[in-house]
Amino acid sequence: MRKTSCSRSAFVGVLCTCACVGALAQGSDAVVVSADSEPEVVSATGYLPAKDVSYTEINSSAWEGKSLTAADLLSTLPGIQAYKQGGLGSFQSVSIRGIAARNILICVDGVPLNDASGGAVNLASIDLNQMEKVEVYKGNVPAKFGVTGLGGAVNFVTKNAVKKGGRVLLGYGNHNTWEGAFQVSAPVTDSIMFASSFATRHSDNDYEYTNRNGTQYNDDDDYTATRQNAEYTDVSGNAQFRMLHGNGSFSTLSVTASRYEGGNPGKEEQQTVVADFVGESALLRYGLESPGFFDDALFLYGGLSFRFDKNVSSSYYPLDHLGYSVNEYLEYGAAVYKVTPEVSAEWAIWNRLKGFARVAAEWERAEERGVSKDWALDRLNLVGSGDLYYQLFRYGGLGGEGSVHFLKDRLDGGTFVLPTGGRTLESAEDRDLTFSGRAYARLGNSEIPVTGEVSMGRFYQQPALMELYGTFPGAISNPNLKREKATKFEASGLFQVPGGHTSLRAAYFESHVEDGICWLIVVEHLHAENVARSLVRGAEFELKSTPASFLDVVLRATFQKTEDRSNSATYHGNVLPGEPARSYFAEAVLHLPLHLDFTWASEWRSVIYSDRANRMDQPAVANHRAILSYNPFEKTRLAFSVDNITDEKYRNFYTPFPMPGREYKFTIIQGF
Repeated sequence: MRKTSCSRSAFVGVLCTCACVGALAQGSDAVVVSADSEPEVVSATGYLPAKDVSYTEINSSAWEGKSLTAADLLSTLPGIQAYKQGGLGSFQSVSIRGIAARNILICVDGVPLNDASGGAVNLASIDLNQMEKVEVYKGNVPAKFGVTGLGGAVNFVTKNAVKKGGRVLLGYGNHNTWEGAFQVSAPVTDSIMFASSFATRHSDNDYEYTNRNGTQYNDDDDYTATRQNAEYTDVSGNAQFRMLHGNGSFSTLSVTASRYEGGNPGKEEQQTVVADFVGESALLRYGLESPGFFDDALFLYGGLSFRFDKNVSSSYYPLDHLGYSVNEYLEYGAAVYKVTPEVSAEWAIWNRLKGFARVAAEWERAEERGVSKDWALDRLNLVGSGDLYYQLFRYGGLGGEGSVHFLKDRLDGGTFVLPTGGRTLESAEDRDLTFSGRAYARLGNSEIPVTGEVSMGRFYQQPALMELYGTFPGAISNPNLKREKATKFEASGLFQVPGGHTSLRAAYFESHVEDGICWLIVVEHLHAENVARSLVRGAEFELKSTPASFLDVVLRATFQKTEDRSNSATYHGNVLPGEPARSYFAEAVLHLPLHLDFTWASEWRSVIYSDRANRMDQPAVANHRAILSYNPFEKTRLAFSVDNITDEKYRNFYTPFPMPGREYKFTIIQGF
């Protein structure tokens, strides 16, 4: 593979400069937040001060006008790596602290996007223009989401009907990339608030790239090609009513829908013009929040949600020179229906004992779409989860959270025949009860500058329907898969410099994963097996500072060691695919005269491998981004951004899929 320049010296220069300035820590009132209250003033970087050391909250100023996708945004946090297969709309996912994307819970307004068919959630389908904020839990999945998932949780919160106002956003960039969004929130009556939003995005994605002509390590036959059949378009909308009842309770009714479609050009040397993909999604949710009982010591919540997702893809087998398909043309996919009733309670007694409990039933049904044989799969998931924390003394306490899951799968409407023809499945395996949980100790509160947390937990995750029953063409079923298990330890601390202008957060994490599920290629077919045992150890560091009224600084670093500990001599001791040993992020925002703001952000990661055998390495790369914004009026913002300034044609985890180079974007945001 051609070794691309990393511009590492430029990154280190920015890192050192920002560190020196950030260490001054004086002169601004931009961040004033206590651990027990909602953040009121936030730095221009958009990363809110932490409520506790294991949680990160990001607001819209972190991504608006910066040409960031959901995966790009998450990868700016320490311990999170993003994987992309191309430009806007291409498949994107993230790993958290070495845990693969399929084991990370992704939610919108608390409703999981992960479905029973399995696989990683495609973050490309999430339009950040619809979001109010993003909640990131790296150490655990909180009880309100069911304590499921080995690798943490990410919750995208949509624009809500809380305060009056609205805004319009328009953006345009190279490769005919454009976006538009509109949000409005207004009172209908004295007791009803209404909010609505609409967003759309498009890109031709016709960027140039270096085609290696199928010879990865031979540069002599490389040539410049243009990405074809890579266009992408999506549209989404959201409406929400929030009603205050006479007894002090609140009702929230929301409807969200989206549709996306695009071409699927395939690998760099095997582009095709016939493949594409289409996805549709809808979510209807109703929730009722009670007033506080017993002097606000107890709050109750009840909710019911309905979700529908449909995804259909056509294969991207290569075409011969005459334009005929060499292999059979396939169009396949699935439709998933999900219903979730839930009840939860939150209480606090004597300001010392705090707790949360949730009970939910999740029913999912997956059905075939496209040319695959008639089939239907049902999964019933009963979940009970809770969190309990006791304040032992003024500056510390002990807590624990856990969950119990009962799963039952059922095949309906057909049989499953392996592609090899050697076996027919007519029934599903019942799954056992699963218990997950962790214990933790916390030190500190809003009155002292140092807070910390130590936690240890044991987590389980059941195989997905796709992995068990191989419903898609080319996938071999394995109904005997074991559930994945992980033991996780974390110790973290947060130091807030007096005055609130600078904070330093550090964390040590360790994860032992057993019976991890990997997809293997068996005679040109995919087969899921419990083959992976892995160990991940690492440390994260984050410095956030507002040393002066004209400057905001964020510095982040991750150091980790990932190790494959499977029984195979080929893989044992190797580095896990897609996981770098080191990664850094630095961002500085300068507030200039004449209502101008200038943002510079730099990212760097060390070498990664694309395969478990560690034979396909991808060089260390850096990415630099600059944004110049102008605020002529209080609610008007103009922004011009340049991403990948050094025009790196860097590779990613999915090596055969080329990436775009330097990208430009102009954005107008008007509030009202």
